[in-house]
Amino acid sequence: MSEPKIESRKFVEGIGGRLAASKSQSYARAVLEIEGRNNPYIGRYMLAGDLACVLSAHELGITPTPDAKALAKCLADLLPRAEEMGRAHSIGDIVVSRELWVVEAVGQDAGAWLHVGRNRAESLRGSLPRMFFRDALHREHLALQRLVRVLLAKAEPNMSAIAPFYHHLQHAGRTSLGEYLLSWAASFAKHFDRLEQADDRLDLAPPPNCGREIVVELINRVGHRLGFSKVGKIWQELFITEEHFSEPFFVLAQIAVGLGRLAEDLRLFMTSEFAFFELADAHASGSSGRPQKKNPFGLQAVISGATIGAGRLASQFAANITVSEEADSTYHAYHLYEFSRDVAAWTEFMADVIEQGEFKLDELDVKSRMGFAGAREALDVLVYEHAVPYRFAHRVCGELVRLGTDGLPHAEVVAKVAERLAAYPAIDCDRLVRIATGEATDAILLNVRAFEAVHKELTEQLDAIERAPRPNHAEDAINALLAEAHALANA
Repeated sequence: MSEPKIESRKFVEGIGGRLAASKSQSYARAVLEIEGRNNPYIGRYMLAGDLACVLSAHELGITPTPDAKALAKCLADLLPRAEEMGRAHSIGDIVVSRELWVVEAVGQDAGAWLHVGRNRAESLRGSLPRMFFRDALHREHLALQRLVRVLLAKAEPNMSAIAPFYHHLQHAGRTSLGEYLLSWAASFAKHFDRLEQADDRLDLAPPPNCGREIVVELINRVGHRLGFSKVGKIWQELFITEEHFSEPFFVLAQIAVGLGRLAEDLRLFMTSEFAFFELADAHASGSSGRPQKKNPFGLQAVISGATIGAGRLASQFAANITVSEEADSTYHAYHLYEFSRDVAAWTEFMADVIEQGEFKLDELDVKSRMGFAGAREALDVLVYEHAVPYRFAHRVCGELVRLGTDGLPHAEVVAKVAERLAAYPAIDCDRLVRIATGEATDAILLNVRAFEAVHKELTEQLDAIERAPRPNHAEDAINALLAEAHALANA
């Protein structure tokens, strides 16, 4: 599409009406360019809103049939190209830009009916972010289902595969690879409810801003055509705190934090020092200067993205603290839209990383014995098998570790421990020391029944979700609108 004609721009921007002059170049650079950054993300929903309005207005006898047919055909043709048009052919916000597209296609006479019944706020602050986020939350819900399913599949055969776990990056004890993966699955599964609740609270279309009956009926019909089951009754209900920007973003940022923590673990585990995890070649990059390296740039992207998202969430909350009527935070929402798409991409990526990566079971087992990680099992043996008072037993095990790290031979450590436990002659101190050093593993009592119960519970939850999938209200509405538009245009 060529640069809009001067007449079209004046017609849309109000030049000759309230305004006597076109926008200055400085205004264009400082304001219009920023306003237009949202357009690739919300252009599709703007055109869908136009279609809903054209169809509803024609249905009510407001828009003449020839003009309604021309607009319906034009909007249906533009919708598949909305993102590209929003990126390459935008002048200012989407409300102005899309009107230029339409007026250039159908002329000013038909185009004059496009904006009937609505204003900027209902779109930019109301229906458009709600529709975008409803679609984004739906896509994240699907991506999260796959990630949880992959974690469960990887955990199932590894319920008893010994692995170390850490406190402050020090060997702290033993668990299983299955429990580690299940912990991530359980953590991510909690977000299903959060995503659904956030979507339910987005299910509210902008209300009419006057009491004229035909306008009330028009706006109600538009809201329902856009996939909303409810339409607000009072104007400021939808806008007064702008939480419809921050709540869905909060849920997505919370998921990103989990993805970042998982990616941070895997980035550490794939180092040669740990060697617990092998990242698939398809998910890694080479080094430009060191040919031996396999760089986890993808994992780093997830980690840094989650960090930036946390900052963006804080900035959005700060932007929400403004007068209740309106603020320019609406025009800076593009970074929220970008991040929302990124989170779904990161979720799908991490599912692939887990599915195609390899956990090194032998290395996990060998290194689980390092750092006297068995001291906790030794403590449990003293307390639960021999009724040694907890604080005394804790001190004895600490002394055992100190003696070992000081380099005393095994026999001398056993002798000193036996001396400290002289009041408990039934204790096999040689076994106790070998448990603490990791040589003996018979005291590792994993709660496999609990692991299996969690696996079963999460599998059933996921199965139930997949049997009754939530609809994508935004996409379903657009498809229905396109069908209705084609029917009107061809009537």
